[in-house]
Amino acid sequence: MLSLDYLIQYILPTVLFIAFLWYAFVIVYHFIRFGIGIPPKVFALVFFIGAFTLFSYATSAYGKIDWQAMFDFIRNSLPTG
Repeated sequence: MLSLDYLIQYILPTVLFIAFLWYAFVIVYHFIRFGIGIPPKVFALVFFIGAFTLFSYATSAYGKIDWQAMFDFIRNSLPTG
C-alpha cells in the first residue's frame, strides 16, 4: 500500500505536472492553430514562457518543503479526543 509521504512527494507532483503540460499545450495549440496573423502566436509564446517559468519556481519551492515537519505540525495542531 502506498504511504501518504510517497503519495505527496512523488505521485501528486507527477499528476500536477501532467495536468500542467496538458493545460499549457491546449492553450498554446489553440492560439497558434486558430489565431489569425502574428499577434496570437506571439501571445502564445509569451504565455508558454511565463507558465513554464512560474511552474519552475513552484517546483523548486515544492522540493524545499520539509514534509515531515509539516505533518508533525498538522498532527500536533489537531485536537485530540
